[in-house]
Amino acid sequence: MTTSVRARLWKFSVQPDPDGISDIVAVEVGQGHLPVALSRLTHINALACDLRKIVDPRVRDHEVALLLSYITAGAPGTLLTAKHQTLLASSGHISRFVAEATGLGVMTAASECLFAWSPADGLHSFDVLPGQLVKQYGGGGVRPDLLFHVAGGPLAGEARGRRRLAKQLFPGTATAAQRGRLLQLAAWSTAHAGHAYFMSWVWIGPTGVGVDIFLPANDSVDSALDLTWIDEPGHAVWEIRAERRRTPERAEAPAEEHWVEDLDGDEPRSRAQILPVHSDNVLHGKKVLSPEERMDAALNLRFEMTGDVVGEIGGVLMRGRWVSADRLGPATHEVFLGVLADRLPDRATRRGHARRHAQSLDTHLDGRMLTVVHRIDEDRPSWERVTADLLIDPS
Repeated sequence: MTTSVRARLWKFSVQPDPDGISDIVAVEVGQGHLPVALSRLTHINALACDLRKIVDPRVRDHEVALLLSYITAGAPGTLLTAKHQTLLASSGHISRFVAEATGLGVMTAASECLFAWSPADGLHSFDVLPGQLVKQYGGGGVRPDLLFHVAGGPLAGEARGRRRLAKQLFPGTATAAQRGRLLQLAAWSTAHAGHAYFMSWVWIGPTGVGVDIFLPANDSVDSALDLTWIDEPGHAVWEIRAERRRTPERAEAPAEEHWVEDLDGDEPRSRAQILPVHSDNVLHGKKVLSPEERMDAALNLRFEMTGDVVGEIGGVLMRGRWVSADRLGPATHEVFLGVLADRLPDRATRRGHARRHAQSLDTHLDGRMLTVVHRIDEDRPSWERVTADLLIDPS
């Protein structure tokens, strides 16, 4: 069983008044434990590379070690926790990095649990959309973070959050910042023909990591929504009201809002540069590498730069290194970041989502990239065990 975060699910509706000032009413559907493995968090950060830049595995090793020096977990089945006092003592840009990496990982885990999204279904970052999607969505302005491809169609996801000082995992009321961002997302959806979307708002506090997930009421994804993880029915109703003394222009939230610090401004976001799954192949008469070709080229370079041959997964050679999360004292976890020499053959079928939640190891395999997390007080898993845990025996 994997680690998890406590999650609350909300359905909300926007209610404008005659003066054009909108309130939001959010009804709690329920709460429960949302599976979020440390390997998911580290894997999302490992994907945060723009392939136009230099590929340097040492940079990724350092970032992953730094992240897991703040975010940690106990035995399987326990909740993710944070070294909160250390986070409070850190500079703002470091705490924002920790929150962004955690938030994106929790949001992708939510998309898997609620909407049955799989990495094989496709994922785009709104920061690096391919040509045909830029025409559809535009290349700037207020927009969500990631675009998930699910059975019901494209689904936009927004990852936000705050650091909490209170001992309670969740606040008792919504914030003006949440209202402002939900209104921006609702306006974005309306401008794109009622596009499906959701928002995850991560809380990092002294008692752990929690997340509020907001879904528009009567959204098109309702029919496919998986609520089996909820173990406590909802009872709260939030009325998130605007301050009527303000003009409609000032009632709106600012264009951008930082992650952890209670600051507002226009600083560009440094979202994970998740690669698109489709792209135009010809530009001005010249052949342009597809996203898969660009990804393979970058991974080939990473494979060549990683000196140690570690073993094989499904008969395919793998290179990588173990990284200790010891940037802030004795490590509690060790992370393996590896790359396969080639994609696994079709016969090496990946385990389904339900099977992965029950797995004994904290692993994540996405194409040629492998992430494994284990506790320092346990033996490193053998690659035979990793293979058995990830793949279905073709026989």
